[in-house]
Amino acid sequence: MTHTDGNFRFNVFTSEEIEPHMLRAILAGGVALSIKAEQGPEKQGKAMKEVIDYLTSEFISTRSFENAKFIYPEK
Repeated sequence: MTHTDGNFRFNVFTSEEIEPHMLRAILAGGVALSIKAEQGPEKQGKAMKEVIDYLTSEFISTRSFENAKFIYPEK
């Protein structure tokens, strides 16, 4: 991690044995810990909403029926 111009920059390096779903679990755990580090349920709720809003802005809408086929694809 480096701190530059008021921003934190993270590089994630891992071996080929770590599959994408494993890396997501690790990173999600880190996000959860950062939310729990907030003092009190109000601040934790605000932090969680910020994370959800960010993910929603970056990816498909979970409220769209059209996008549901990507979230829950038929096997």
